[in-house]
Amino acid sequence: MAGIALKGSFSGVKNKKGQTAIEYVLLLLVMVSIISSLLVYVRNKYLGDPEKCNLAQNRNTILCKINSYVKPTGGNKPFQYFPFKK
Repeated sequence: MAGIALKGSFSGVKNKKGQTAIEYVLLLLVMVSIISSLLVYVRNKYLGDPEKCNLAQNRNTILCKINSYVKPTGGNKPFQYFPFKK
């Protein structure tokens, strides 16, 4: 009796359009998870954290190099002002 009830409940699975839609959604979910994990790896490995540039392993990351070019002499101010006498 239980086998007959299960047989009737899976009759909607035979719909090919629904099955294809589910397959595409699952494929999209797998691709998004793979791409997001790769982006996290790239961010941690190559971009780094600009707040931790003083550590030796982070000095060669891209953000630390850009940060060293932008900040004058490693100070906290983004720009250095020079007074001009008139």
